[in-house]
Amino acid sequence: MKKRLFLSINLSILLVTKSLATTKLDSITVTTATKTQKSIDAVSASIKVITKEDIEKINAESLKDIINKLSGLTIQYGTFPSASSKSKSSISIRGMSANGTLFLIDGRRIAGEVKNPYDLDRIPASSIERIEIIKGPMSTLYGADALGGVINIITKKPTKNLQGDLSLRYGQNKKGEAKNKNISLSLRGKEDKLLYSIFANSTNTTAYTQKEKAEVLVQQIGGPNNGSKQKPSNLTLGTPSYALSGLNDIYNQDITYKEDSQIYTIGGRFDYLIDDNSKFGFDINYLEEQRSGSYIANFHPSNISPALNKKIPVFNIPINSKDKNKRFDLAFDYEKLITENLNLNLRVYRSYYEKRNTTTAKYFKQMGYSSQSASAINAMNANVQILTYEALINYILNNSHILTAGVEKRDENREATVFDNSGKMSEKKVDYSAIYIQDEWEIAKDLNAILGLRYDRVSNAQNKTTFKIGIVKNFSDLFNIRTNFAQGYRTADIRELYINKQTPNGLQQGASVVGYDLKPEFTNSYEIGVFGEYEKLRYSTAIFFNNIKDRISQVLKQNLNSSYYTFENVSKAETKGFELELSYNILDNLTSNLSYTELRTKNKLTNKDLEFNPKRTINLSFDYQATNDLSFLFNTRYMGKQYYTEIKNSISEDKYTKNHTLVDLSTNYKISKNSDFFIGIDNIFDKKVEEVLGANVGIFFYTGVKFKF
Repeated sequence: MKKRLFLSINLSILLVTKSLATTKLDSITVTTATKTQKSIDAVSASIKVITKEDIEKINAESLKDIINKLSGLTIQYGTFPSASSKSKSSISIRGMSANGTLFLIDGRRIAGEVKNPYDLDRIPASSIERIEIIKGPMSTLYGADALGGVINIITKKPTKNLQGDLSLRYGQNKKGEAKNKNISLSLRGKEDKLLYSIFANSTNTTAYTQKEKAEVLVQQIGGPNNGSKQKPSNLTLGTPSYALSGLNDIYNQDITYKEDSQIYTIGGRFDYLIDDNSKFGFDINYLEEQRSGSYIANFHPSNISPALNKKIPVFNIPINSKDKNKRFDLAFDYEKLITENLNLNLRVYRSYYEKRNTTTAKYFKQMGYSSQSASAINAMNANVQILTYEALINYILNNSHILTAGVEKRDENREATVFDNSGKMSEKKVDYSAIYIQDEWEIAKDLNAILGLRYDRVSNAQNKTTFKIGIVKNFSDLFNIRTNFAQGYRTADIRELYINKQTPNGLQQGASVVGYDLKPEFTNSYEIGVFGEYEKLRYSTAIFFNNIKDRISQVLKQNLNSSYYTFENVSKAETKGFELELSYNILDNLTSNLSYTELRTKNKLTNKDLEFNPKRTINLSFDYQATNDLSFLFNTRYMGKQYYTEIKNSISEDKYTKNHTLVDLSTNYKISKNSDFFIGIDNIFDKKVEEVLGANVGIFFYTGVKFKF
């Protein structure tokens, strides 16, 4: 059968994404793995698709809900360079760290505080059509940063007929904390040659806190203990530091694990059909948020000055943090079906992010300040711009080969207050350019190969070439084999290279600041898997091994009386494991889904595990359609123990978290053809999650309504 290309807008309109539990494999189409429309059973990489229907069933409020309940991935905390990082989350894939996960929205990179970790609460579930998760390196298509995999969040697209959604959601835990109020609206349709999809979302949350002990220390200036860190009660009388003896040795502090926040997003996609073979597209998205919380800072300066321009530091001290952030994205694209065998895509987009943070001392009077506002320090302000130009062609060479080739140029500019301790903005720039080619080769009717090659030039790092080859052999509906070899790499981000700031998390100095030659992190990834379906059963398994060279990690360096964090290559590391995805229709109205991951990691230099990687992860759900109008969803998540290093007063200690299991239950009731009511309980058995893993608000109740028109 002769192959041909289609204009992407036509495919997006025709594509109806049902819950994958009831969909045949050969009818599931994905785009992220090859940058072409391709059946999932012909893709050699491990890929998980979360559809709009899957998202609606769990009544998700944000991307974080979706990842928690549906993905089987690991959410990590503390990956941001701020005291408030305990309340901010990001994702690790196959033990490759959050920095190795590339987030895309409709194939576009998004700007944030740091290069890759991205707070999952910022992306509303109501705007998402589906999510494609590619596990394993994807550097041959996406370049640096796609070391562990790619998460492409595909937003709702224009439709031929007018469609709209309105949802209202409210939730809180059993103590009335962590309140969440959400309202979202979306509208899609077509007017003559103009197709549109617009959305708006508002989320307001109240704080959830847990008591923690702050053991305060003050730097002793003068006296016999000069230069050491002392409890306030042990400060030497008559020395400058004694002015801080009014501080308590210990404060039992409410620490924020879910912030007070107001998050507003609005955006849209517009397509203009120039003719049957070409279109012009325009995307616009705007985010505005305010967040506040209380934390324990590793460091905050007092207002006691023993000498000019010097202030005595206080350690492990409670602070308040407030953020005002904005993000504005614009994208323009042009697509031309030149012939039925040749398609051209051109795109330019800009993502601009603005962050303004104020960090103040909670006990400002005891630290010598006249007011709380006077104790403010400029913890981290930033202006970030990512400007990208892309050109891509898809060409059907013959019935056996589909070629994809592209060029890309990306400029990243970061103005920030973290490159020195002056509190003033300074700028760092990195430029990226790349060329790549991919061949989708149909060797035989039941044998396919995908080959990819990419060359990247980075202005502040070594140039890199990456290669990929994948093979899929289809034997029958029941049994098929796929195997994949892929190379991935990650260049150090601007923070890892250039930060030079005394932050609430401690002194952080980038590799370039301390004179360390930080090399790109490079991975060779090997994977083999089998997949298939039989009657009511569908399955997919994979065994993977990632051999990592020059892994980039944050390390603690110590001098006689001080310490600082910097970034180094920790020689070699590896991650390996087994994954199973299983879906079984137990009855016509009862479906079960299982995600199982067994993961082992190792730092070959220390022979220890890599931090915050659960040895075992299990997601199990049962979807029961009781009647045409009433359904129930039961979901349980098991997270195995995780290795981490606890650093306290510049002393590190190896530790493991405990495993935990969370159980959720929700129900949906169809009031009418166009309206639904839902109610649910998360963490039914009130299981505790350790603070280092982001804690948990306990039993959480939520309810809401959804309208379609």
